[in-house]
Amino acid sequence: MAGRLSIIVAVALVLVVGAAVAASSFGGGSGAATATVKRLNVPDLPDPPQSDLGPLPDPAGAAEIDLSQPSELAGFDLTGPSAGLAFDLADGRVLWQRNAMLERPIASLTKMMTALLAVERLGPDDRVKITHAVDGVPPSRMAGLKAGRRVKADVLLKGLLISSSNNAAVALAIGGAGSQGEWVRLMNRRAKLLGLSCTHYVDPHGLGLGDRSCAADLAVLAMRAMAEPRIAAIAHKRYARVWPGGGKKQTILTTNHLLRDHYPGAIGLKTGYTVPAGFCLVAVIERGSKRIGIVLLHDKDPWASARRVTRAAVQAGILPAA
Repeated sequence: MAGRLSIIVAVALVLVVGAAVAASSFGGGSGAATATVKRLNVPDLPDPPQSDLGPLPDPAGAAEIDLSQPSELAGFDLTGPSAGLAFDLADGRVLWQRNAMLERPIASLTKMMTALLAVERLGPDDRVKITHAVDGVPPSRMAGLKAGRRVKADVLLKGLLISSSNNAAVALAIGGAGSQGEWVRLMNRRAKLLGLSCTHYVDPHGLGLGDRSCAADLAVLAMRAMAEPRIAAIAHKRYARVWPGGGKKQTILTTNHLLRDHYPGAIGLKTGYTVPAGFCLVAVIERGSKRIGIVLLHDKDPWASARRVTRAAVQAGILPAA
């Protein structure tokens, strides 16, 4: 009896330690940073072979997010989001930050990385074969993605970025890498190449509890994504008419309320929501020759917060008035 009790106690201790390790890996800690600079180029990390990720073009004049520099919107305060960052899209200058290195679940902001990999691996007219793996994917869903059909990559990319379609993310993952597991491996490899130290992916769409990042990483990823003409051209659309390989064309609508409301200068980029992540937003505002990015994580009203940041940038002379 005593021996059996010892075994039970030992097993319980193992389970407790395992749970503690799992909680830590989820990113629920303090979010303390080991470095304050997020770079688009990582010179000490070699690119993978082309057979792994394909060519990896980067924007001219690689930028960085340097959190150690004073924020330009001095005195500006925004308490709505748990974490956030506003930055100049051209050079990465920090305009405002709040817990910028705090790791958070990011919901469908995960799709920014899926979009980046998709344009690097698939041409706009490449046909992606739809498999039964898309059948059980929860909403939001793109209609008409039936197993056996071959759908243009950019049709799926529009579903991914405009209406945040989870089944479009799965279709792109399987079409681009053969399986979701292999695609996730490439996502994490690409994150490492970009120096995204807060970021980890477990799926191509963001429904999983293990997808996490921080505002600083998402800012770097936004800069990289918006440097891709195909992503930039799709991300600013309020709606699109698409043909999913059969039946009639369908209209998909944006999930971005800044675009829906014709907010002056809004040109992207991605929204997200799950219960653990709350409402998340990566917005890009362009006025005149200036572009700013705004990352908001776990915010009850990210649309109002994005407008407040934009107004503060106008008052500071960073952006022209609408």
